[in-house]
Amino acid sequence: MTDSPGVQAGNVATVLIVEDEDLLRNAIAFIFKRRRFTILEARNGKEAFDIVTTNQVDVILTDVRMPGGDGIELLDRVKAIHPTLPIVMFITEFSDMSHEEAYNRGADAVFSKPFDQKNLFEAVLKIIGDRESVWNSRKSERLPCEFNFHLQLPGIGTAIEGRILNIGRGGVFVKLEGPLPSVGTLVSFDIHFESGTLSSISGTGIVRWIRKDHTPSMPSGFGVEFETLSDTSRQQVIELIQSMNTKVFIPSS
Repeated sequence: MTDSPGVQAGNVATVLIVEDEDLLRNAIAFIFKRRRFTILEARNGKEAFDIVTTNQVDVILTDVRMPGGDGIELLDRVKAIHPTLPIVMFITEFSDMSHEEAYNRGADAVFSKPFDQKNLFEAVLKIIGDRESVWNSRKSERLPCEFNFHLQLPGIGTAIEGRILNIGRGGVFVKLEGPLPSVGTLVSFDIHFESGTLSSISGTGIVRWIRKDHTPSMPSGFGVEFETLSDTSRQQVIELIQSMNTKVFIPSS
């Protein structure tokens, strides 16, 4: 099993596909086999966990509902022993897990069935890529953003304690009581901190979930996956995430 989620360009990654539907599992395997990925397959979470503990795996693609061990249990068991091993989850409308919960429990990407196979492949390429290259700000020049927000905060620690903002391996939660952006919206953000080692988080991202209801412990807001980070903040963010060693991809609060 790998010790980090990044796979260097030119290397072939090993993908574990966990799906009880043979036709879908075979179709996904075909996509990656034709691009020279190494494929491992399992029909449920129990089989998959046994494979993870005895083989090198770079990314897991798993359904949620499966007889013989579901994807939620697999996610929790894998993250308990390897917090940064990338996991992509396939969720149906009958699933017991929301997108927000999946990202908070450690999933790196979430797809609702049926999903576009090209988008799945591109998501895996992003997941196994080097963070410095994946979040490079130069690729954002042609991306039109539909929502912009700016925050001036005392420090990242104070922001987290006040449930104003929180950061995970791949994105941030932002508290917002006004109109919320839609899921899938490309947003730009400029967050500055008055103290601490992290001075700013600036760039673009994609809204992955929103929460309209507000409680003291779970304020209204939305989760953003990083798409690009500015040259001035990218390395700071990468170093902070590495020091955190958290399983959470986008925090729920």
